[in-house]
Amino acid sequence: MAKLLPRRRFWRFAIYFVCFLLVLLAIDLILVQRGRTIHPGYETTRIIAPRQADGSIDYLTAIEEHFSRGVTNENNSVPLLFQAFGRDALPRTQPPDGITDRLGMPHLPEKGDYFVSYENFAKQKKAEITDPDPMDYTKVQPWPAKPSDLTLDWLKTNEGPIAKIEQASLRPRYFVPFNGGNRPQTLVEILLPHVMVMRSSERALITRALVRANNGEFDGAREDLLAAHRLANLMGQSATIVEHLVGYGLETAAARADRSIALSGKLSAEQAMTLARDLAALPEAQSCADSMDTSERFMCLDIAQLCAKIGPTEAARALGAILGRESFPIDAQVYRFIPISYDGSMGGANNLYDGILSATRKSNYAERAAALSMWSDYFSRLEGADPVTKVFSSAWPSNMLIPSLSRADQMWEKARTQRRLARVALALAAYKAEHNEYPPALAELSPKYLTEIPLDNFTDKPLIYSRTSDGYSLYSVGPNMIDDGGKTAASASTTSSEDDVR
Repeated sequence: MAKLLPRRRFWRFAIYFVCFLLVLLAIDLILVQRGRTIHPGYETTRIIAPRQADGSIDYLTAIEEHFSRGVTNENNSVPLLFQAFGRDALPRTQPPDGITDRLGMPHLPEKGDYFVSYENFAKQKKAEITDPDPMDYTKVQPWPAKPSDLTLDWLKTNEGPIAKIEQASLRPRYFVPFNGGNRPQTLVEILLPHVMVMRSSERALITRALVRANNGEFDGAREDLLAAHRLANLMGQSATIVEHLVGYGLETAAARADRSIALSGKLSAEQAMTLARDLAALPEAQSCADSMDTSERFMCLDIAQLCAKIGPTEAARALGAILGRESFPIDAQVYRFIPISYDGSMGGANNLYDGILSATRKSNYAERAAALSMWSDYFSRLEGADPVTKVFSSAWPSNMLIPSLSRADQMWEKARTQRRLARVALALAAYKAEHNEYPPALAELSPKYLTEIPLDNFTDKPLIYSRTSDGYSLYSVGPNMIDDGGKTAASASTTSSEDDVR
């Protein structure tokens, strides 16, 4: 039978044990405090200037300086866009004239001749929307022959703003400042209200192009279509991946409208070839790699810097607010005792961004897809780790904040593919206008209708084409690089793996 320790010895042991725990706690708190010290440099903060008043890196200013190089009030499309959009395009978290002053614009009044979205217009008229959305990516020919009176009234109401939007599309640069005088604490707090207004305005351009084409007004339809393509391209200069993704969607919608008009049978051979040449002269959609390398990287580093600056408990609350409690289920008081090296965290984040960006710079889609797939698998394994392991990992900011570049890369390639399909569709329309039938093979289009036949950029092989009893079939094999017989991911009869682009 074990002997009980004498009371005095027991208390002596208890005191020693408590002292030991206090020493460990003190060491832990010292490590926690030491880990909050960040040493600016390429491996950690990536840049060492500009600085905020407290000496921390001013990532917001760095992003604005990077994406505003060469931008002036005269060559920037954004002032004209905001004149068309009105105050709905400005973040409510900024002073009323903060952003417009930085753009060299006059004050935007609350009410004016501003663009009205289709949904809001229908609400004002208390009318039901019957015409389908021409930006519905699941349909190749998404528009009826006769638009409703509501749609025609909507287009007429927006004539002034649309004219400004088309004027803006002719300018070569696109830059939206983020800081209008109320500097957000972190980059993730930046609001982008102009993005949704941009999408609504693009819908108006495409809708009017289809209406004009249906009425035989080729020059007006061509003007609207090219403005839509130019706006999509301008968003490729944006600082955020969100804007890039919206731009890819706009490019896809515009290209689908090109193809709808090509299939309408209303274009002469010369008109079809003119529009095909116009599309060939436009630059293709840009990759979002620059935004990933700058804005997305800096957002991740900025959060790590903020966490080090505000202290453990506030950092835990901030991460919980940014990421959601499901992604960061650690109590704020517990976080006080977790010794994180923010230098190591930033270094780990930079290594991951560098690795992912190297994957995006592969020479063709197949190589990029394979490299990005490896990174996706890596992040999937990290996602399965427990919260404490994630936090102790030096790459914890990246585990939670790096977006899926695979999806962005696929959307980019799909947008580029849609432009190529549109050019071929217009050449096929020109061929049919002159021969009263479609060609037996795409090779027949070169060199008269197309200088060279665009390849499928997913495989660098010819696009899939065949004549059918009621026209033709034309598509790309899509991201899985397998010919699924023209079945797209949006088709009701497809499996999840079928993703041809048509």
